[in-house]
Amino acid sequence: MYKYQKVVGIDVSKLNLSISVYDGKKYSFYEVSNNTNLFKKDFFDKERLDLSTTLFIMENTGVYHLKLATYLVKELGCIVSVVNPLAIKNFIGIDLNRLKTDKADSKKIAEFGYIYGDKYLFSPTDELSEKIELTLNMIDDFYNQINTLSNQLESLMQRYYKFPEIIKSYKSMIKTYQRKIREAEKELERLIKKNFKVEYELLRSIPGAGLKFCSLVIGKLKCFKNFDKAKQVSSYIGICPSPYESGSSIKGRGKISKRGNTYMRKILFMCSLSACKHNRSCRTLYYRLIASGKPKKLALIAVANKLIRQAFGILKSGKPYDPDYHAGLTHSAKNA
Repeated sequence: MYKYQKVVGIDVSKLNLSISVYDGKKYSFYEVSNNTNLFKKDFFDKERLDLSTTLFIMENTGVYHLKLATYLVKELGCIVSVVNPLAIKNFIGIDLNRLKTDKADSKKIAEFGYIYGDKYLFSPTDELSEKIELTLNMIDDFYNQINTLSNQLESLMQRYYKFPEIIKSYKSMIKTYQRKIREAEKELERLIKKNFKVEYELLRSIPGAGLKFCSLVIGKLKCFKNFDKAKQVSSYIGICPSPYESGSSIKGRGKISKRGNTYMRKILFMCSLSACKHNRSCRTLYYRLIASGKPKKLALIAVANKLIRQAFGILKSGKPYDPDYHAGLTHSAKNA
């Protein structure tokens, strides 16, 4: 017997929601606008549901699903699952006769949810964690703007004719973004120190762990509360080495799984550079891999994994970083 009497599969796009309600035998279908203000009127007034025995399920579509999923949980008290699109794709398999329509997609999402949905239950981010996450995103956007403006300025400086007023405007914009970054980082540190003082101090005890790394662990990874092993965190981020094999004997160079969060990998990559300078354990690992002929990028990925294991061990144990203790702890986590 399935846990839910009905499953509501939702195919989410920017403007519309294609909805299939499935009870294990038959479907009912709705097409409504992706507008939380109208969702209750357009859907719930037409489809009467017992929310205690109904599962709402949708694919992770980046930003488009988040508002709806959060609204359903926080405002209406619904049970919601959010699934990696790859899981749905694997569930569907290869069906040459399958029509690719929003209606068909929502039916398949509902069917998936009827069997596996409760494995992917969605828990909305709290307001504070979301503010930390968005502040991190904003800082990264500002750095990208500085990089773009700096390249344009460099191009201007190579021209035969120089226009001081244009050059001055570019320099002024760069300074503006640099000032905004300082302000945002100051606010980020204030938020974290005020609300996550213990966690922040524990993480800062790791050599090479700066504000960005602490913000990533606290704001995006929620201090590992939803993870039992460090390896699960690495897999979630997408920095687990993925071995390559063809047939029974041909092996290629392994690569990382890129099914995780690109932005988190980017932050970790930068943090790994710092850890190679300041963290003895990470530095030893990096140069050992380089000496054995591994590419620099692969060595930095290994350092990122070690950083995650160090942070995981510290927050789970509640003890500050100790080089000797965490060397043993991370070795155990690696073999877990």
